[in-house]
Formats: sequence, C-alpha cells, structure tokens
Amino acid sequence: MNNDFRCITEVNALGIGFGPAGIALAGAIADSMEYGSASPIGNVRFLEASSISAWHPEFILPGTDINHHVFRDLVTPRNPRSRFSFAMYLHEKGRLYKFGILGRPASRQEWSDYVSWVAEQLSHLVSYEQRVLEILPNVRDGVLVSLDAVTSGGVWRSKQLILSTGSYPAIPDAVRPYLGTHVFHTSEYLSRIEAFGSRLPKRWLVIGSGQSASEAIIDIFQRRRDCNVVSLHRSSGFKLAQFGHFPNLAFVPERVDYFHSLNPDARERLFREVKSTNYAGIDPDESLALYSMIYEDAIIGRERLTVRPFSELVSVNRHGDCYRIVLRDVFKDEKTELLVDAILLGTGYQQPKIPPLLAALQPWLDVTDEGALSIERDYRIKLKGRCDVSIFANGLSERSHGISDAQSFSLLALRAGRIFSAMEQQPQTVSI
Repeated sequence: MNNDFRCITEVNALGIGFGPAGIALAGAIADSMEYGSASPIGNVRFLEASSISAWHPEFILPGTDINHHVFRDLVTPRNPRSRFSFAMYLHEKGRLYKFGILGRPASRQEWSDYVSWVAEQLSHLVSYEQRVLEILPNVRDGVLVSLDAVTSGGVWRSKQLILSTGSYPAIPDAVRPYLGTHVFHTSEYLSRIEAFGSRLPKRWLVIGSGQSASEAIIDIFQRRRDCNVVSLHRSSGFKLAQFGHFPNLAFVPERVDYFHSLNPDARERLFREVKSTNYAGIDPDESLALYSMIYEDAIIGRERLTVRPFSELVSVNRHGDCYRIVLRDVFKDEKTELLVDAILLGTGYQQPKIPPLLAALQPWLDVTDEGALSIERDYRIKLKGRCDVSIFANGLSERSHGISDAQSFSLLALRAGRIFSAMEQQPQTVSI
C-alpha cells in the first residue's frame, strides 16, 4: 500500500496519454454514453502531459498529406454513425463538398486539426498538464488491488489502467550525448528549425530513409537553398513505400488475428515482410523531388544533396562549433569523415519492450522470452500472481499485434472498441 499524504483521486478507469490512441478510446466511451445515462464503466479520466492534444505538431510541413484513407479516422471503422468522424468534422467546418472535389488525401494540417477538434469535444474526460511520473502498486493481503498514477499534483488511483503513451523517438547511441539545438529528432523539428531564424546551419547530416527524413530534407532546402545535406542510408537509399492493394492488406483486422496467432519467430519474420508498408519508405512525389534536385544540380555543376547509401554512422565528436562524423561503408568496411553543422534524425520511432512507467510493476508482468510485455488479443497486458487490476496497451503492441499497431491510424478505432469492450467486463469498485 502507498502511504503518503498526497491527494488521491479515485476513478474506475485511468488512461495515460491523450494523443490519437487515447482520443479514439475516449470517443468509444462517449459514443456508448450517448445510448445510456452514464458510462457503463463508471468514472473515467485521461491524463495528458501536454497542455493540448495534437497529432505530430512538430512535423506539420507545407504540402504534406496523410498516407491513409480518411475513413480510417478515430471512429468510423468502429462506428460509422459516430459524431466524432472526419466526415462530421468536415460538415461542421463547412468543407464537406469542397473536400470531395479535392481529389487527394487530407493534408497533415487538416488531419491535425481534425484530431484537435475531436479532443476538444472530449475535454470533459481529460486532465491536461498531468505528467505521470510513475505508476505504483497497491497490495493488500498479497493481492494487487489497485494502481496509483503519481503526478506532480497528486495521485490518481484505479483498478483499470490504459497506456496510450505512444512510441518513443529512436535515437542512435552515437548521437545521444549531443542532443540539443543542433542535433535533434524530427519529433522536435519545427521548434528546433524555427529557433535558428535566419541563421539556419549550412552543412547537415540527415539520418533515415523514411518519409520524415525525405520531407525534412526538402523543407531544409526550401528554407535555405545553398545548404549542403548528406543523406545517410544503410540501404540503397530512399525507397518507395509499398502502396499496392495486396501489401496493404496488412492493415485489415483479419491480419491482426493472424499475426497474434503466430509464435514469436513467425511474428518477427512476418513483420519484416510487411515492414515496407509503413516504415523506411517514401511517397513517389518526394522521391521525384529529391532525385530531380540531384539531377538538376548536376547540370549546373553543383552538389547540394549527397546520398550516402550502404553506410552507417560510426561516431560523432565535437569539433569547434561543428561535428566530426565518421561513416562506414557496410560492405567495403571503409571509413570516411566529414564535418557538419547540424544533425537531423529521421530515424523514426520504437516501442519499448516494457514501458518505463511499468517499472514498479515488474513482479506482476508476464513477459515473453524476449523480455517484452505479453499482450492478449484484446490488448490486455498479461499479469501474473494474484491481481485484481487490468492494464491495457493502447498503441504499444506492435510486437504482438503487428504493423497496424505501428504508429498507424489504420486500426486505431477498432482497437479502441476492443479495449472498451474488455474494460466493460472489469469489476468497477476501486480497492483501497
């Protein structure tokens, strides 16, 4: 039992994080409440560390759009009649017919605005600026009876916990000591890039082969045309994402059932097979823009963008006001050096095997042979021992549920519905 004197607020279900995954779950709860006088799972609260809910606010670049159909929004696959759909958003904004004429996917700017629009309608379920510092167990007579989410302002206690904390930026070890104003991940892109003002660095190393790396390179050149950018790839360079009809069947619900039924080795092999549908691939327009830039520069004897394929980062060291970089050819084992003024990491995101917030609950976590969370088909995290609580992984089950759980909107709504159904089965009385 946690015996301290901080204010304790008891709720029946507690969500950590109010990004798209948390918002989708809140939408499922709100939809259910519209058919009854109260939520069937009782008092629910979501905690969000930021002051607002936003979708990739640091990477809303001009001319960029989403890579999925607008029907795969926060609610439609679960409930096409929901008032939180993208169609309802367009209707309320007076753009329904004009969007239909547009003939392309929604822009990232519009999609981000849609996510914020839904979050505003669900604001009664969330407490903002509530960063969860740790989650602690409450044990009585040898039974794990409830969980405490500790924030700087108090403690939230519940028998049901839903982790919607999202993935973490993937940071190469070699650059980690230098993270800051001139070495940063695309998750901080706009804040960092705009802080330079008119003094944008000239020499860049951009690491990554995916959409974020390609779009950032194009944006850097739009901000300063005389930049020199080295684009680093372990593979042959930028590849087109798999947009074919059949590869994208990886995102249909039946494939989640199939993936979850496999043993760990088979899951890993299948994930590698479908990885190009959502990772390390770029759109045809970005590919053409980058290649055309290199080609047109060659005509006038200029080289601004250098693609370094089959290469990896070996080391980074400060060298005055810049950075000395050592690269290695992965096939020839030859090393080269270069000096850059800034390093941008378009290295994507990763899901931890065990989220840091669950560190204090390790004795109750049933982990796999690989040391990762063991997660049921309904996204319930397997626990061991005597437990009277439930913990759900809402967007942290890529290893157990496949590519559709990898920062994708594809099955966001259906996952929320499945978690909500499982939550309804849990006894609602909080054990103190």
